[in-house]
Amino acid sequence: MSHIAEFVVRHPNLTLTTTLEAIPDLDIRVESQPVTLTDTPTLFYQVQIPDFDQFESSLVSDHTVEDWEVDARFNGSRIYKIAYTDDTKFLTPAFTECGLRILDAAGVDGGWRLRIHATERSQIENSLTYCRSEDIKCQLKKVFSTDVEAHSTVPAGDSMQLTTRQREVARTATEMGYFETEGASAEEVATALDIASSTLSSHLRTITEKLFKHHFGR
Repeated sequence: MSHIAEFVVRHPNLTLTTTLEAIPDLDIRVESQPVTLTDTPTLFYQVQIPDFDQFESSLVSDHTVEDWEVDARFNGSRIYKIAYTDDTKFLTPAFTECGLRILDAAGVDGGWRLRIHATERSQIENSLTYCRSEDIKCQLKKVFSTDVEAHSTVPAGDSMQLTTRQREVARTATEMGYFETEGASAEEVATALDIASSTLSSHLRTITEKLFKHHFGR
């Protein structure tokens, strides 16, 4: 049985804390995270903001930032490559040691919202213990299991019978917010289910077909 959990973490020395506090409505998402630390840890971020000059000015005064550059430009967004100072705290290496995989990291309210995948509930508990030991404020927002057989709401004999795996896919996609604007991507849901994105698409098509047949006939 595996689990998906959502945390919000805060600490003065976590990456870009000064910037996140200075721009509360900043739309920023981590594109890559270091599993192990190098001499100069570097991360990539996707940023959407009306005034990129404001964001870049904040980077200059952010004590966690060693250096930065714009790696790519798109309509309304940019990819930033940011190198960090020695004092910066990174959670990915420690979470990886706990057996966790970070699926998504986005800025929120002066901190970071992390969506993680764990194969055992104890791994989540170990990550909370680590955060407490490092004085990192960590709020566990929600945890759910990707094993949904016991939670199925489809009654026996119903014409919309889903297989156990289809129920698992449907609930995981829903719980991860796949059908919401700010929810998880197809790649993230597929990773949580340990399947290929193409397999996820096939499952969702089949589920949708059964749903429509059940409610609207042919």
